[in-house]
Amino acid sequence: MKQHTIFYDADCPLCQREMARTRAANRSGSLALLPVQGNEPLLKAHNISRDAALTLIHALHADGTVLRGMPALRLMYRECEGRRLHRIWNWPLLRPLADRFYPLLARHRYRLSRWLLPHATCASGTCHRPPRSKP
Repeated sequence: MKQHTIFYDADCPLCQREMARTRAANRSGSLALLPVQGNEPLLKAHNISRDAALTLIHALHADGTVLRGMPALRLMYRECEGRRLHRIWNWPLLRPLADRFYPLLARHRYRLSRWLLPHATCASGTCHRPPRSKP
């Protein structure tokens, strides 16, 4: 089986949560999900700077091709059984919008983490949102 490698920002709660979901959905094991932090030598071997990898998500395709941004996410979601995001991001109207807005989302991922995952607690690479209390 060919394996693809996804490099993600392990300091980002939103990224951690998405990788945990991806890990669970990738039943075939075709994805290796590696944090940028601690894998700088591997990134360098593929001419990816640490700064670039922390700016946009990067993937190393099984054939050695480096993918950045939305192409990397499309590969990641395509390999996940039960997750339909790869189809959505390829819809004719959404594909160019996703390509255009992903860098903005990536740039503000820490702020988005605070908004989308308020009071997130992180342990073992997974962030959990506390249950809502009923008024």
